[in-house]
Amino acid sequence: MEYKPDLAGDFDQLGRKYYKDLQRRNIVRLVLTYFAPLVILIIYFNIEYNAILREGKRLHLESIAENQSKTLDLFLSERLVNLSNLVDNPKFTIPPPSDTMEIYLEHLKRNSDAFVDIGFFDPSGVQAAYAGPYPLLEKRNYGNEEWYKNLKSGQDRFIITDIYLGFRQKPHFTIAVSRIIDGQFVILRATLEPDRIYEYITSLEGASEIYTSIVNPDGLYQLVTPHIGTLLESSSIVPPQEPRLGTDKVKIKGRDFVYSYSWLSRARWALIAQWSESRNESFFSGFRLQMFLISLIVMLGILIVIVFRARKLVRMQIESDQAKAQLEHAARLASIGELAAGIAHEINNPLAVINEEAGLMKDLMDPQFKTDTTFDDLKPHIDSIHESVFRCRDITRKLLFFVRKTDVTFKPHDIHAMIDGVVDGFLGREMAVSNIKIVKNYGANIPELTTDVHQLQQVILNIMNNAVDAISGPGQIKIGTTHENHEIRIAISDTGKGMNPDQMSRIFHPFYTTKGVGKGTGLGLSVSYGIVKNLGGKIVVESSLGKGSTFILVFPKD
Repeated sequence: MEYKPDLAGDFDQLGRKYYKDLQRRNIVRLVLTYFAPLVILIIYFNIEYNAILREGKRLHLESIAENQSKTLDLFLSERLVNLSNLVDNPKFTIPPPSDTMEIYLEHLKRNSDAFVDIGFFDPSGVQAAYAGPYPLLEKRNYGNEEWYKNLKSGQDRFIITDIYLGFRQKPHFTIAVSRIIDGQFVILRATLEPDRIYEYITSLEGASEIYTSIVNPDGLYQLVTPHIGTLLESSSIVPPQEPRLGTDKVKIKGRDFVYSYSWLSRARWALIAQWSESRNESFFSGFRLQMFLISLIVMLGILIVIVFRARKLVRMQIESDQAKAQLEHAARLASIGELAAGIAHEINNPLAVINEEAGLMKDLMDPQFKTDTTFDDLKPHIDSIHESVFRCRDITRKLLFFVRKTDVTFKPHDIHAMIDGVVDGFLGREMAVSNIKIVKNYGANIPELTTDVHQLQQVILNIMNNAVDAISGPGQIKIGTTHENHEIRIAISDTGKGMNPDQMSRIFHPFYTTKGVGKGTGLGLSVSYGIVKNLGGKIVVESSLGKGSTFILVFPKD
């Protein structure tokens, strides 16, 4: 059972500890009340923002890949057109002279500095004419080269090869066009420098954000940045053939990499775009950092409000407990006031005995009566006086017991002894004078109840006083105890006038009373209700107008 300080008395160390714990519980409750929805919203918006951010980055990366692939397609188409224009020229001669080939090469380089050389092939596959930095390639037979076979077979009128070393043992790729001129099958071929192509790609819009690479269907790099690989090396990323444009994810060395790809239409290449290291955002960057700072400021503001509110609630609780303690004490005094008449009779009886015995002893010791009085003659009278004095002391102690402000202490108590202390100690004389009979119907094997004896006795006294006031003329009050379903019940029934439903609905309201003016404060049942609730129990009331009322105190007992 939780300790609660008596604030009508001194604010002791346990009281300070109780309210510190109360403030801590209030802070925890308010944090859960205000922070939990905020944290859920922050998590939700962060998840949504991340989803939108991922989708935006995916679309942006895919857009860059598509744009670069289309630009590269256009670049290759232009190079094919440059080469086709030469061979389709009506002045093209077979085979072209060496100086003409040099002119052709110069013309191609003016269109693009990616061109390295140019060669003319006769129907047998021999490079009959050549212009470029590798003159030893002239007269070489390319009849067994795969690209030459494809062109000669008529499957394609032009071709763009993969990167290969070839006879020159240097990475390059070939574009070639075939024609039938004067009944002869001829091919005009040019090689391009991969580095120049890559420089062109990296100059495009968005290239600074990504790493661009180009692979063939076998996954060999055709163009690549040194940051992720080298030419003709196998790529860790091999995009699917379908769809032609898309975004996918691959795990490399335990890390997930997102990439977008787009297959070219002019070459059997796929352009792959993946975010560069500088583009990878940390958690505390950009919009995330702004969200974090704003959330932190809002949460700090709410925390300050929560602490302030928790302190204010504790101050309000202290004021409420102080007022309640004063109200309980006032009710206790009111109860004692109602018992004043009976207590006066209780004290007058032993005082009368003392007066009679003292007078008799005075007469016995008066010389004019000439009695031969000894100590043995006086001793019974002295004992009677002594007994009456102790009887008065017991009555005053019981009064002080109820009036004195005491700390709340929870201990196991015998409820029967506790009830007897109220009924026999205070109400016996009044019951006899009022012709009211007390009937005790205590249950067997009732366990001890852990409670505060002072507060529970005050509740029983308040209910008994109300029962006495409700009975006019001879009557009866029954007090019974039971233990069932893990509950201890104390039932107090009277044969009084009872209550109607309207009265029953208001009996626990402060200052509400059915007694006449000057006969009640209206605090007894209100205070009793609060005491029983703080002790962990409840009060059940049953009443019938003209037949009496029953108040049942119910306390849990595990």
